[in-house]
Amino acid sequence: MTEIEGPRLVTREEFPEMMALLDRYFAYERGGMQARLPFVYDPDRSDRHAVILADGEIVSHVAAVPQMLSTGTSETVECWGISGVATDRRYRGEEYMTDLLEFWFDRMDNAGAPLSDLSGNRQRYGHFGYELAGSEYEYTITARSFDGEPEASPAVEVYRGEEMTLKDLDRIHGEEPYRAVRDREGGRVVFGQRGLETFVVATSDGPDDVVLDPAYLSLSRESRSRTVEEFGGSAVGLETLLAHVLAILDLNELSVRMPPWHNLERVLARHSRFWTARPHRKLRINDLQALLSDFEKQLEQRWLESGRAEKGSVTLKLPEGDSVRIAYSPEKISVGPGERESERKEIERGRRELVSLLFGLPDRTASLRSGDPFLETALPLRYFIWPTEHV
Repeated sequence: MTEIEGPRLVTREEFPEMMALLDRYFAYERGGMQARLPFVYDPDRSDRHAVILADGEIVSHVAAVPQMLSTGTSETVECWGISGVATDRRYRGEEYMTDLLEFWFDRMDNAGAPLSDLSGNRQRYGHFGYELAGSEYEYTITARSFDGEPEASPAVEVYRGEEMTLKDLDRIHGEEPYRAVRDREGGRVVFGQRGLETFVVATSDGPDDVVLDPAYLSLSRESRSRTVEEFGGSAVGLETLLAHVLAILDLNELSVRMPPWHNLERVLARHSRFWTARPHRKLRINDLQALLSDFEKQLEQRWLESGRAEKGSVTLKLPEGDSVRIAYSPEKISVGPGERESERKEIERGRRELVSLLFGLPDRTASLRSGDPFLETALPLRYFIWPTEHV
């Protein structure tokens, strides 16, 4: 009879065995997943990896990586990214993935983490409450579609781990309103991952070494069709970088992924051959009260900027959770515990529908938003995780 152990956290000593399982299914190269996603597969952070063992052998794994997401204000929201869902073929069908995900959901509850995100199959993970959420644009740029003649620029450098350049990258990234928040060391790990190349505008002016029109872009470097997975900075700097990489690299095309509301959207639209819109990630709401509290400033900012004069409230509720009331007036909004009163509107929906309502796409909940002035104006909530930090 097979002896099953877990779910439990992996130990540091078991880390190589765990990575061997993951590399068997996800990577076919030296260094494997650790080189591809070093910020996920760090042996010093074994507390992010849960496993199940059969007869002493690791046969199933799911990671959960906490990230802090900027909401475009001074607030952040904690979101745990699910990664590395893998089970040895011999042990599939035993619901080990379910056991491991439930293990992490309990830990998210204990940590008070409002959100979880992942990629992967929508139907497979919809059962656990994950739904498509948010939106992103992908622009396709070629040398022919570029508005002007692409030219290499002496102002562009390739990042090779220099501390001063990393400082500039960290500063520019920190100015992005919607992002995963990271420190300097986090930037070093992200920009150092395998398969990523980062170009930086490094023009300076005079003895003070002031950077003019600073910008950077990080792109995949293993194909003639490459993808910009993170960028930031000024419009002039970004155009300089696009012209430079189109001039020096033998590309079929260059794709750029970004949030639709980015302030440089017009730059990319001008140079694009075409673009597409699609859902951004899949989210699961773990704690509705904490989620709406963390997004309160974003909600208030967007409501007040609309100039609407209505006053009222709306209550949102998960079937198995507490209700959350959002009160709004021309002067402010407030988020607090729901109050069951007949004159107040209550919307009770499952996790997937509430993800759609709050974050948009798929837009099955458009009628709910249009039925309330606040929901119609302040939603969908905005967030973005650059592909460099997808777990």
